[in-house]
Amino acid sequence: MSDTPFGISLRFALFYGALFFVLGVLLPFWPIWLESRGLSAVDIGIVLAVGPWLRVLVDPIITRTADHAGAGRRMLILAAAVSLVAFGGFVTVSSFWPILLITLVFAPAYHALIPLGDSQAMTAVERHGLDYGRLRLWGSATFIVGTLGVGALLTGRDPDLILVVVGAGLVVVLVTTFALREQNEARGHAHWSTVLAFVRDPHFLAFVLAASAVQASHAVLNGFSGIHWKAAGYSELVIGLLWGGSVLVEIILFAFSGAVIARFGAPRLLVLGACAALFRWLLLAQTPTLLGLTTAQLLHALTFGATYLATMHFIASHAPDGLKATAQGAYASISGIVMGLSLIAAGELYESLAGDAFYGMAGLSAVALVIALAVLRRSP
Repeated sequence: MSDTPFGISLRFALFYGALFFVLGVLLPFWPIWLESRGLSAVDIGIVLAVGPWLRVLVDPIITRTADHAGAGRRMLILAAAVSLVAFGGFVTVSSFWPILLITLVFAPAYHALIPLGDSQAMTAVERHGLDYGRLRLWGSATFIVGTLGVGALLTGRDPDLILVVVGAGLVVVLVTTFALREQNEARGHAHWSTVLAFVRDPHFLAFVLAASAVQASHAVLNGFSGIHWKAAGYSELVIGLLWGGSVLVEIILFAFSGAVIARFGAPRLLVLGACAALFRWLLLAQTPTLLGLTTAQLLHALTFGATYLATMHFIASHAPDGLKATAQGAYASISGIVMGLSLIAAGELYESLAGDAFYGMAGLSAVALVIALAVLRRSP
């Protein structure tokens, strides 16, 4: 692959494709594997919250190191290798504490791939005039492959099949990181005081806090929708179709992301995402019918996709050169705090309320909407 814009785009498309294929298996089906090991809803909430909590500490260090030395690609390779080795440990365990200990290594390594990759990609977008949405949509496409393919494979089969598929996907992720080219420049002279001055900016903090709250409001969906819908009588294949359909509309949004961002701007997209999240969780709390679930899942293009695009473009346009990865790490850290709290709450809520737990996520979305509207009012 050449270093032309097409070659660079292809490398990132392969990386995102592999990375989000794995996520497409883990999000809907990992809780099912955890449940097969005898973990309760509260236990599952704790295990799922470990990743976001550790991101609070790990992601800023990793991304700051990447900016300091211009070593984003090397950090990607390291994170992918640690993810693969750590995930192999799940084959040998079958109870809460060993699963939690392995998750302490796997989760932060795997999730660090996202801010590191986004930092590299957004730098390439600005440097080579690429369209970020069209790079990222390949991740959404393979996410669908993961949800639908594993949903079909799992129907009537042992949940341990999830381990095989995710393990194979992590091997491919590692291979794609070697194909990337370094995009960030070393900025060793940027001191922590400079970094803190940027991340303390009230406009930046308000934006990423609202975006984090919208994404964290997906906690019940990510952690317990597979279990909840299976208990309602839907098969793994139907669950996979519901997830796959939600990401299909996300792909359509990403395909036109350049025009969407130019038309609405990041603050308006953030408000739109928060509004859609509020409606989506209220709908999921009130209906278990297939029509209701399908309608709610189609809103994923706004609740996740619009919010994600808004955040990436906001950070790319506001972060100084040489601090792109650091800004991504700051966002990941704030997002980790909010998501960790939300996942812990999701486990408790689902244990007590089952499907009514979505009302709690609607409340979080309402808070995000208020902050997003304040950001919009202060935006030029």
